Amino acid sequence: MSKYDIYLLENSKVLKNKLGINNEAALDQAESIMANTKMALLFNSGFSDFSSKGVCAIHKTIFGDVYDWAGEYRIINVQKREPLLAGKSVWYSNWEDIDRDLKTAWKKIDEVHWSNLSHDEFAKSVAHLFPAIWQAHPFREGNTRTIVILIALFAEHYGYYFDYELMAASAGYVRNAFVLCCFGEHSEFEHLEKILLDAISTDPIEDDDEIENDDQEKSAKYERYYTEDYKPTPHEYVEEE
Repeated sequence: MSKYDIYLLENSKVLKNKLGINNEAALDQAESIMANTKMALLFNSGFSDFSSKGVCAIHKTIFGDVYDWAGEYRIINVQKREPLLAGKSVWYSNWEDIDRDLKTAWKKIDEVHWSNLSHDEFAKSVAHLFPAIWQAHPFREGNTRTIVILIALFAEHYGYYFDYELMAASAGYVRNAFVLCCFGEHSEFEHLEKILLDAISTDPIEDDDEIENDDQEKSAKYERYYTEDYKPTPHEYVEEE
C-alpha cells in the first residue's frame, strides 16, 4: 500500500474530484449541493437492495458526480478526530476487513423479522444494528450521510416515514450518537434510539410549507438534537505499520 493518502490532491488536503476544485471549502459546498440533489432522487427510487452492494450503490448515487471512487471501498486506513472523544478516533475497520465486517453486520440485520416489530422496537433495533455498518466506514468520505440515507430507505421500505430533515439539521448529534454506539460492550445506544424514535414515524412527515399550527412542536423537537457550533472535520490517513 501507498505511504500517503492517495485520495488527496498532491501537496493538498483537498480530495481529488471530478469538478477540478482545489479549495476545501469550495469542494465541501459543491459536494453538499450535488449530494442533496441525489439524495432527494434516492428517496423516490423505490430502493430495496439492503446489502453491502446496496450501500455501495447508495454512496455512488450520492457522490458519483464528485468522486471517481464513489461506491468503492476505501483502500487506506483512516481516522477522524472526535471532539466527543477528546480528539481521539473511533476504531474503524481496517481497509482489508471492510467487506468481512459489513457481511457480519448484514447477517445480524437479516436475522431480524422487521415486519413483526412495533414502531418502537423497529427504531431501537435499527439503532443497535446499523451502527456496525457506520463503524466499518467503507468509504473515504461520505459515510454518515450514506448510512443515514440507508436507514431512511430501510424504514420507508417497511412502511414507515422518515424525517431526514431532522437528521440533517442534527448532524452533530447524529455523529456523536453513532460514535457512542461503537465501543463494544461499553456502547451507549440510547442517544441514537432517541432521535430515531422521532425520525421514524408512522405518520407522513409534513413539509415546511404544510405546517401551520405545529411550528412550535416541530421547533422543540429539532432543538432537542441541535449541537451548537458543530463543524464536521475531515478524515485523516493512517499510515500502516
